[in-house]
Amino acid sequence: MTITSDDIYNLINQGEGITVEIKKCTDNVPRSVWETYSAFANTRGGVILLGVTEHKDRPLESRFEITGVTDSDKIETDFFNMLNNRQKVSRNILFDSDFRPIEIEGKTVIYISVPEADYHKKPIYINDDIVDGSYRRSHEGDRRLNREELAMMLRDSTDDIDSQILEHYGMEDIDEETLRGYRQVFDTANPGHAYKNLDNKEFLYRMGGYDYDRHREIEGLTIAGLIMFGKGTPIEKRFPLFRMDYLDLIGIEPGSDLKWNDRLTYDGRWENNLYNFVTMTMRKLLFTLPSEGRIVGEARRDGGPLYDGIREAIINSATYSDFQTEGVLRIDRRDNEIILRNPGLLRISADRIYNGDFTHARNRNIQKMFRMIGYGDNIGSGFQKILTAWNTLGYIRPELKELEDVKEVWLSLPLAQYNNSVDGTSNVKSTVKSTVKSTVKSTVKHLNDIILGDDLTDIQALILQHMIEFPSITIVELSTVTGLDRNAVNYQLKKLRKIINIERIGSDKKGSWKISPK
Repeated sequence: MTITSDDIYNLINQGEGITVEIKKCTDNVPRSVWETYSAFANTRGGVILLGVTEHKDRPLESRFEITGVTDSDKIETDFFNMLNNRQKVSRNILFDSDFRPIEIEGKTVIYISVPEADYHKKPIYINDDIVDGSYRRSHEGDRRLNREELAMMLRDSTDDIDSQILEHYGMEDIDEETLRGYRQVFDTANPGHAYKNLDNKEFLYRMGGYDYDRHREIEGLTIAGLIMFGKGTPIEKRFPLFRMDYLDLIGIEPGSDLKWNDRLTYDGRWENNLYNFVTMTMRKLLFTLPSEGRIVGEARRDGGPLYDGIREAIINSATYSDFQTEGVLRIDRRDNEIILRNPGLLRISADRIYNGDFTHARNRNIQKMFRMIGYGDNIGSGFQKILTAWNTLGYIRPELKELEDVKEVWLSLPLAQYNNSVDGTSNVKSTVKSTVKSTVKSTVKHLNDIILGDDLTDIQALILQHMIEFPSITIVELSTVTGLDRNAVNYQLKKLRKIINIERIGSDKKGSWKISPK
């Protein structure tokens, strides 16, 4: 990517922030550059500008002055010599192209692009001191990682977090009823599997819930085994900062004496392990939502895209939780959305996740345990499946964000239809009714108000409106005008065909739609 003088001006006008650092530099690399390098690498990356002087006593529009560096070649040589000195910087994650001298106003400004380090390589630290030399970037600038943040980052640098053996925790800490229930589901999902006749200890070993360390001569439950199938009390004692909570808040008004309709929390009425929490929460949550029946193989599976997306979201939240930090795995069922919260921060940025990048789950053994009974997968595509499900349904796009102050990730799943009406209003169905009455009476004069009533969602009404107004419109064109992908349009047409006759006469490209009452 070419960096121009306009780009430099834009960064200067933007001022310092979470991804921009501006430093005065003439003939020597500023010492504070390395704190910023560590901070950007350990957060979401950023740009360092050298050769710009800040005058803090001036207003923002004139605060930064381009003063330039005297010898960009020397600055570059010194910078990379220090960057490759392990006594100064733990790891070089830059390419030569990340360091760029830019000529502007007859002076040279150095543009240094620092990417976010791969989570396997974090933390990036300086001065050969991982404790006091590891930084993060915040709106206040570069700040040293505290002990908890450093511990979280070190845990995240490995992909087998939940395989850690918990000394002094053994089979006596497993809730037999939970494990029995899981194995029944496992046997149903995997008929004739080689694990069927194993005893519980060997079964857990094969699944990653129990392990042996021959070098240290120890054995015991892993984090995955205890969290997934353990008794509640041992889990609470080993992970005292972590808990799980489900709240049904449908219809609960702010300030109301009624705090929730239903709650699943640590109350002694169930063994509060992860398997029980996930399965019980799914039953409670999915019961509040509409379901459609499908035949999968020879069996009926209820739910459709909505259920599939929610299952993926719950499994994602569970498998990406950091059980060793303070926080809650919490799921709220609200009137128009579902909010899932889990302790821990994102391993890569939300933007990269939306764009299709993925990381391995924090808890790969737990992920495997759920996958083996039909929940989720192990290739990191769960979030894309959620986006696809919501797009198919015509719902507003889910929002994924991390809250650094409380070390949590939030996923909001709106249960409202995406509205893309022609006139910008929310009353799409009224528009369709008007179209039916005035524009195409001869075609659809027998359609009654039920067809265009409350059973028709806004996105379905919008699709129907375009088909009535433009009978030759194609699936591709419907996709463009509604903002849905083609699979989503076909899904909505399938739903429409249950209440109205829709037929394509002729080819997909040159044919037209015929619409008539049932």
